[in-house]
Amino acid sequence: MFKYHFLLVVCLIVLLMSCSRNRDDNLVAKVNHERLSLDELVLMFPGFMALDSLQKSLLVENWIRETLLAQEAEKNLIHRDPMFNYRVDTYRRRLLADKQLDVILKDGGNISRDEIEDYYQKNLNSFRRQSNEFFGFHVLLPSQEDARALERAIEKGDLEKKQALVAMHPKETGLFKVENLFPEVKEYLLKKKRPGIFGPIQSDLGYHLVEVKTWHDRGSLKSLDEVWEEIAARLSINRQRHIEAQVVDSLRKASSLLFNKDILYGNISENR
Repeated sequence: MFKYHFLLVVCLIVLLMSCSRNRDDNLVAKVNHERLSLDELVLMFPGFMALDSLQKSLLVENWIRETLLAQEAEKNLIHRDPMFNYRVDTYRRRLLADKQLDVILKDGGNISRDEIEDYYQKNLNSFRRQSNEFFGFHVLLPSQEDARALERAIEKGDLEKKQALVAMHPKETGLFKVENLFPEVKEYLLKKKRPGIFGPIQSDLGYHLVEVKTWHDRGSLKSLDEVWEEIAARLSINRQRHIEAQVVDSLRKASSLLFNKDILYGNISENR
């Protein structure tokens, strides 16, 4: 019997030591009695393992800072302050409401291709360009010689030379509204209104070189591909708002509610 109890005690000790060792293996940080494990970090930050070492360290250091301050706050009985607890309850309520909406809307906001195409056809005028636009490249260079050299590099498709010429100068690539460009560049491009390499265009700041890959006149219709994401976002937001309104309305009908506007607007004395 003694031997059986002895073996049981030994097994329990080994088990406790094993659990303690496992906890320590997973332990990332500790502040007095509070511990932070790797599992907890992954729960708090789902993409934690994909971060680099500096980002991971910063998150842990922030946890240590917050925990030190929170422990000190508890020593000073701040957690007993009614206003503090009211704010905690308010924040918790908002988190719960948002989480519930996430669950409801998880699959409710998906929009089909047919819906997007139908919306596009019914709202064509809303997708007409409000200004002249082009997709391309713009750079400001200090000398006419640099601008000419860059023009030749672009024409020859010499990307290495192009990168070397523009490396230290203001440059942009993307969709440009012509009306927002420098007056000299705007005036020049509005005379061309076509794809091409234009410049050098002199201004008070230097010499502009512009590569227009695609040109779009004001009033022209944006293609469905250009506005696909915009339409999908519009429809998804509208659908989610509709679903949310339906759910809240249903909950209102199934609940006991009181909204005393007299107290809210200070009309009690008038009604009396």
